[in-house]
Amino acid sequence: MGLPSRFCLKQAARVGLMAGCAFLVFQAPAAQAFELFGLHLWGEKEPDETVLEPQSYTLTLNVSPDDDDIAERIENASQLYGKREEPAAGTAGLVSRARGDYARILTALYARGRYGGVITITIGGRPVDEVTPDMTLPADVPVTVNVDPGPIYHFAAIDIVNRPDFNTRKTHRIDTPQELGLTQGAAAESGAILKSETSLTSAWKQFGYPKVKVEREIVADHATRTVDVHLTVDTGPYARLGEVSVSGTDRMDPGFVGYMTGIKGGEEYNPDRINRARERLRRLEVFRSITIQEAEAVGSDGFMPLSVRVAERKRRLIGGEAKYSTIDGATLGAYWVHRNLFGHAERLRVEGSVSGIDGADYENFDYMLATTFTRPGIITPDTDLVTNVTAKREDNDTYEEQSISGQVGLTHRFTEDLSLDTAVKLERSRIEDALGINHYLIASLPTKLEYDSRDNKLDPAEGIHATLAGEPFYEFYEEYPALRSEAELAAYYSFDRRGYYVLAARAKAGNVVGPSIEDLPASRRFLAGGGGSVRGYSYETIGVDLPNGETTGGKSLLEGSLEFRARVTDSIGIVPFVDIGTVSEDAIPDFSEDLKIGVGLGLRYYTGLGPIRVDVAMPLDPGKDDSDYAIYVGIGQAF
Repeated sequence: MGLPSRFCLKQAARVGLMAGCAFLVFQAPAAQAFELFGLHLWGEKEPDETVLEPQSYTLTLNVSPDDDDIAERIENASQLYGKREEPAAGTAGLVSRARGDYARILTALYARGRYGGVITITIGGRPVDEVTPDMTLPADVPVTVNVDPGPIYHFAAIDIVNRPDFNTRKTHRIDTPQELGLTQGAAAESGAILKSETSLTSAWKQFGYPKVKVEREIVADHATRTVDVHLTVDTGPYARLGEVSVSGTDRMDPGFVGYMTGIKGGEEYNPDRINRARERLRRLEVFRSITIQEAEAVGSDGFMPLSVRVAERKRRLIGGEAKYSTIDGATLGAYWVHRNLFGHAERLRVEGSVSGIDGADYENFDYMLATTFTRPGIITPDTDLVTNVTAKREDNDTYEEQSISGQVGLTHRFTEDLSLDTAVKLERSRIEDALGINHYLIASLPTKLEYDSRDNKLDPAEGIHATLAGEPFYEFYEEYPALRSEAELAAYYSFDRRGYYVLAARAKAGNVVGPSIEDLPASRRFLAGGGGSVRGYSYETIGVDLPNGETTGGKSLLEGSLEFRARVTDSIGIVPFVDIGTVSEDAIPDFSEDLKIGVGLGLRYYTGLGPIRVDVAMPLDPGKDDSDYAIYVGIGQAF
């Protein structure tokens, strides 16, 4: 199959539907099946194909001249190659695979700027066109695919009519066609054209034009081995967002659903507003599906109506958690959630846990029981009211605490990445530590600013996660004010596009300004050590050493972690890591305390839920309560 010396491709597209002469259609996948260690747990499995008249074949695929990159792309595109171990549905099925491969392989060549390729496919030594569906072929009939990719073509004339301004606040983050490779002299890869069409469409949508179309004309000249590209953008009418209609609700109030989209009629059309509306509805946790559909056309009044269709989840949810380390023991937890109490996605969560389980002595276990009520959209669609009551007992190596607390607060999301939590909290506690037994009654204003741009919360490969927390509080029995502050930053860098090789780093600092250590509640002092801190050391045993040999918390903290996450297969990875930490009795660290270092190696098994993590860590300067090593097991990366 060859090409004429000069050919022209024309196509009108909203985003770009054609690469070369192959049309690509994408459908949203069904719910994915989940398997673990070869066991099917849930989701729909694809049914096995039933072939009534199987036609087996042996495939020979030749790419000449040799080019590993082109050969791999052709193998990925070819159905004959991809299904070579599966018999076709008779002669007709084999011919269908072969004929379809012409377009699929041609598309792969265009993607690498090869517009002069020659493709020949034979079945049993005959050209595909000479093989009819009613012919009888022998078993394991030889099929040969020969591909001459041809030379690389380069872009020559590039003309874009009605190009948007990419240098505005709305569009500066959108890659320009030039940045996507659509420049004179560059390899004429079809992907650069398709991505440029998407870029042009996205930019104009940012200016309020929802029905953008791009018409392309592509001319390849085989004599000069060049490709001319002419793109004409039809913006369609300018639009403002119109009425939002809601359907599919059962127990949810449809008016509240419309309110929670945050879309106000009369605002300029912008796809970001629609995406954020979808995210607001997703955060309600009451819907199993959410569809926001734009009208087919802008109304004569210049407004673009939107329809929201939802399907609700079951209102009640029961779940649990389990984790284990050789140092901290086992943790078992359970929770019950009602996701829609009164029709406005009010959420009630009751949870409890038992931790520190490392023997039969239940008196040394830690207990927690909490109830949390959340009311979304209390002031704005991005503001939630959160109330919580918690009772707990915590017994670690440095102190024992029994407390009950209650708080009322607000959570506000400025953007998808940036949020603020603030609350009023009252806490009553009894704490026994190396400094004695004390009772406290504390009122506080815990506040946290959080920025989270990680691409995956359980297995991040890029982005950052930063928190800045402050808690001014007043202790009524001793009558003193204080301020406890923390800052933490985690960053991730991927060395490859798939996220198989990732460098992850974490740093944390904290201090308390106020009374002396003796007057400060042990729960407000800083301690380090354990699975979320310095691995290898016992939980919260890194602190300030007292003259009597006991350890207590300090008024400042510094921690850091460094990991290199490397996959050795698609499902198995190894993670060498190092953690450091120190605690000082002063509000400003003077580094008089020893710097504790833990090193180790982790194993990861990657599943659809996230990586299963097993870390083995060793303390380089173990204390009297530390073992020679510690093992930690959980789901998700360490940070």
